Amino acid sequence: RSRLQPLADKYAKSNKKQYIVTSGIVGAALLMSASIFATGPSAEPTIIEEKAWPVSVVYAEPQTMKPAFKAYGKVESNRIARIRSDLVLRIDNVLVREGDWVNTDDLLVQLDAREVQLKLLEKDADLKQALANLASAQARLKLEQQNAKHFQSRYEVAQAKLERHEDLMRKRLIAKSLLDEVTSQANEASIELHRHQQDLSNLPNEIAAYEASVAKAQALKEQAELDLAKTEVRAPFSGPVLGVFAAPGDHTNLTAPLVELADSSSFEVRVQVPDTYAFAFKHGQSDIQARTEQGIDLALSRLSNHVRAGQTGTDAFFTYSPETEPSLMLGQVLDLTVQLPAQAGLVALPVQSIYGSERIFKVVEERLVGVPVTRVGEYENAEDGFRLLVSADQIELGEPIITTQLPRAIDGLLVSVANDS
Repeated sequence: RSRLQPLADKYAKSNKKQYIVTSGIVGAALLMSASIFATGPSAEPTIIEEKAWPVSVVYAEPQTMKPAFKAYGKVESNRIARIRSDLVLRIDNVLVREGDWVNTDDLLVQLDAREVQLKLLEKDADLKQALANLASAQARLKLEQQNAKHFQSRYEVAQAKLERHEDLMRKRLIAKSLLDEVTSQANEASIELHRHQQDLSNLPNEIAAYEASVAKAQALKEQAELDLAKTEVRAPFSGPVLGVFAAPGDHTNLTAPLVELADSSSFEVRVQVPDTYAFAFKHGQSDIQARTEQGIDLALSRLSNHVRAGQTGTDAFFTYSPETEPSLMLGQVLDLTVQLPAQAGLVALPVQSIYGSERIFKVVEERLVGVPVTRVGEYENAEDGFRLLVSADQIELGEPIITTQLPRAIDGLLVSVANDS
């Protein structure tokens, strides 16, 4: 232990010296910091100025205008005939091709008519036989009517003769055999009269039966004539040929169409109307028109009464004349501009003025004020270009409306107008 004492004293002396040096350094640092804060400049508060966002404006001019909107239309026909034949015959010739334009009653397909012609000859012979039977019965009736007086006269003569012989027999002036002979003659005359009367009364029935036979034969002949006419398949109306499914040498089928044909008088353009414009369509049909990019004017004819699956708006149908506008083809999709009836109090604004779909901002005392609006359509002219038409009760004549899309546009935002128009 006496050996370790010098080492412990030496270690304690070294720690005391290190502590004194460290305390001196810390004290010097504190003194320097205090002198810096004491002699440094005093900080003044910073004033942040509100930024004014530069915007362009247009000045509102509410007026009566005709809204319009862009839409797609498809050329359709509400009458498409798939022409079939109800005869099973050989096809002789096909005179049309897909894409041809045909007129009413043009020959489309010619069928083999020989079998039908033979049937027509047979029905014509049946009709002639029925007519001959009818003529014979009518002649018999006429003859029986002419002989009626003779049968009646013969009957009366026989009855008078019988009465005389009966009187003679009562007087015993003749033999019984003679009376029997006269009685037999009288009976024969009576039977012949009744037979004649029966034939005379039955002949009208026979004539009626023959007339029915004539009518039936006439109908069958006309049916054969109709079948003969059906061997020439003709166009029921004017229009384009959409498809040809027949070829020479083939046979017709009761279920398979020969030619598919569209009626040109039923051509129309189907346009899907967004819900935004549905009200205008239902209440202003007479004033709604459309025009294609080719400059073809279309007239609204009717609206669909139901919404088809997969769409949100109703369908409108516009008509045109394919004879005067042959450039439009069935199934073609058209870019249309649909013009709606005129409305009062509409403001034309550039697209940049619309925030979302139903909001704009006007400038009041250099600050933005949001205004709800209703989009009613579009408008375009050579001077202003493309514009959106909106209606709003809170827009007054001459009020500035911004045409700049600000990313953080809110009510009360400070702005500065960068243009004078």
